[in-house]
Amino acid sequence: MATGGGGGLGGAGSAGNADHHKRNTFTSYVAPLPGDLRATADTNEWCLPSDLRDVHMAKPRLLQGEQIVASAPAYMYSPIDPMDNNGSGSSVSSNPADGNSHKEATFGLLSVTNFKLAFVPLHAKRNPANAVAAPLVDLYQENAYVGRNEITLNNIDHIYTIAELGRAASALQAARGMANHGISRRKKLEPFKQQNISGRIAALHIVCKNFRLLKFAFQQQDSKMFGASDQGKLIASALVRFAYPMRHDLSFAYAHREPYYSTLGASGTSMYASKNDWARELIRCGATEWQVVSSASVQLLQNPLQAGKYTVPPHFVIPKSCSVDRFLDLSRAFCDSRAAFWVYSYGNSAALVRLAELQPAAQQDTKSENVMLELVRKCDGGRQLKLLQLTDRLPSIQDVLRAYQKLRRLCTPETPEKFMLQDDKYLGLLEKTNWLFYVSLCLRYASEAAATLRSGVTCVLQESNGRDLCCVISSLAQLLLDPHFRTTDGFQSLVQKEWVALEHPFQRRLGHVYPSQPAGGNAEMLESEQSPVFLLFLDCVWQLQQQFTDEFEFTQTYLTTLWDSCFMPIFDTFQFDTQAQRLKAVRDSQLVLRPVWDWGEQFSDKDKMFFSNPLFQRQRGDLGAQAAAAAHRRSLAVGNKGAHGSGTGSTPSRNTINPQLFATASSVPQDRFLQPAHRIFDLQVWDQCYYRWLPILDIRGGGQPQVDLFHRLLLSNIAKIQRCLEFQTFDDLPEAFYESTGESRPNQQTGDKPEKEDEAEFVDGVERRRKTTTKASTPTNGLTSMNGNLQLSTLSSFFPFGNPIAGDAPHQLYDILSSSSELLMETSSFLDKSSIV
Repeated sequence: MATGGGGGLGGAGSAGNADHHKRNTFTSYVAPLPGDLRATADTNEWCLPSDLRDVHMAKPRLLQGEQIVASAPAYMYSPIDPMDNNGSGSSVSSNPADGNSHKEATFGLLSVTNFKLAFVPLHAKRNPANAVAAPLVDLYQENAYVGRNEITLNNIDHIYTIAELGRAASALQAARGMANHGISRRKKLEPFKQQNISGRIAALHIVCKNFRLLKFAFQQQDSKMFGASDQGKLIASALVRFAYPMRHDLSFAYAHREPYYSTLGASGTSMYASKNDWARELIRCGATEWQVVSSASVQLLQNPLQAGKYTVPPHFVIPKSCSVDRFLDLSRAFCDSRAAFWVYSYGNSAALVRLAELQPAAQQDTKSENVMLELVRKCDGGRQLKLLQLTDRLPSIQDVLRAYQKLRRLCTPETPEKFMLQDDKYLGLLEKTNWLFYVSLCLRYASEAAATLRSGVTCVLQESNGRDLCCVISSLAQLLLDPHFRTTDGFQSLVQKEWVALEHPFQRRLGHVYPSQPAGGNAEMLESEQSPVFLLFLDCVWQLQQQFTDEFEFTQTYLTTLWDSCFMPIFDTFQFDTQAQRLKAVRDSQLVLRPVWDWGEQFSDKDKMFFSNPLFQRQRGDLGAQAAAAAHRRSLAVGNKGAHGSGTGSTPSRNTINPQLFATASSVPQDRFLQPAHRIFDLQVWDQCYYRWLPILDIRGGGQPQVDLFHRLLLSNIAKIQRCLEFQTFDDLPEAFYESTGESRPNQQTGDKPEKEDEAEFVDGVERRRKTTTKASTPTNGLTSMNGNLQLSTLSSFFPFGNPIAGDAPHQLYDILSSSSELLMETSSFLDKSSIV
């Protein structure tokens, strides 16, 4: 049994041995409701139930280099209270003393580390049904670094404190943010101010960049009896200190020194970190009038006195008709030295080029811009090009930020009352955010750029610095034209090329660093650099997925996970503005680089299985063409044998690819382009990414996950039937075949016979071994009878991001999905789309 004094809980401050005689040693055997944090108004004690009094023993799981900064016992509340009394949610009670209010909170230990905010719940074993649902949590996505009740500090955007004003205030009301009757006050903590947090903090509201809202309520103790031990102030002070770093080397990535062993060697993802990566792309696109330049081989860029004048990436592609020195001289007139950079070619000679605007001092004289455009025209035989001015057509980064903030406020209501008010006029509020309007504009001008390239005309995308909306339009145009970028490896290569290698400022746009406020500055100046441009691009890709469901190898779960990974400081892909910053961190701080594309570092095979679209089928000629191209590169990649190894001059090394040795024809197919609808009423809201944290919007047994799971099982049955037809053995026909035909499975008594060894057969001269599956390992397909063994009716509509509940899908679901994925990969060579039409 524990005493009623709570000063020692969660590592909070105590009064010391000298004040021990002042402590109340009364032992309470009657626990108050968890929703009401006060025992009596006289002693202001926090009496805990007997099975939850070991909160000080709870600790979050720590990574290498991770340290706990502050801990405190707290109640975690749902972002919005479900309003039904008979469903999976809990009831809402405005009275904190109501017996139903305890259902709304989970008691546990809240800890702040140098990596994350972690809440360790202490579950009371009161419902035996929870034991049945426990293993089913594995069906939902689990990150190896961040738990279900944990968020990285990079993910925190706004912190609001709910200060207690009245002695009779309730923690339940504070957690909800109610300000009626003068009970509580909501105040935002500014990241660039070292303000003093005054008054007792009854609760914290934390708004995350991935649309998650976390609400915690804390215990309140009498300072005369236990000393100054405001648990809320302890957590708030730690958060405002560690969640808003003023330097990038204060990120957890620098403290996490665990070695990394890459498994991307077998992957087809091109990192565009070398000259050869760009040369291969030139060869694939048949761009013969362009050349790859490496900064390390340019003497001007290696001169410390001159290098500061240029902000070019390590490798970039420029017109072959222009010398490197002349190009660099012209680039000084453009913002961030971003002159005409080649990114893609379509057809014979039409190129997609990114170009920044002239600097304000040079805008009166457009000679440099005209010369640069003329150099681009020469690469296309002197034909007329199209200049697409994005600054005048697309929103600014500040407009994108405002639309994102309005959309997030719409998706993160603090109370049921606010949710109902927003729900009554949801469409009007959604329109006022302008988010879908901006998505529509991006798809429109990406389609225009793609149509320009299809007509054989070079398209130049011009933006203020050429590193924000240029990335969006250029990436979308290539997605519309090239089916390679619609595969998982191709899409990852596209992001590496357009966003990472050409240096989109992720550090500033995603708010990874909060520099100290300059003299006379304000919050608007700090936010002017932040803008979720990458999320705007991902939303556009999601819209394309909805319109062309079988053209993309990856799913919306992959895109949502990719957005979450932007706030994982362990992976460097989305953490820097430039490659120079990344190399400096490695050189000076020994930073361990981990690309986010190595998904095995974060997720198990079960989670990665939901990244693949079951309806996608790689074209028959794709694999053969890629293999032939790879073999051709291996045979001809070696340049001049007599060249020196790695000199500082422009002489290529012996392992540098020379595009002149390859065929000039483009290998990009010309008949597999997409023409999306881009009007606003053709677009949808990305509910999985924006609404997954709102349990009130969760429709059990509904949504796109049900369709996806049904497709996976259906294609699994088709693959089994085609496999049986190929080998002319019908022992492994799916159960759905016998259920639809009414026949009984033959040789049902063979289950007791010993297993046969794998039989080898030759099909078209190729040896294939047929797997012999036993009856026990063959999963049943319950989709043909929803009342059978497989029940998908309780799965979350945001699966695999929803919250598991008792009565969820049985263990056979994971076995069936694993079997489906394995069969689809094995039969990809002969599985035909016409089989499911």
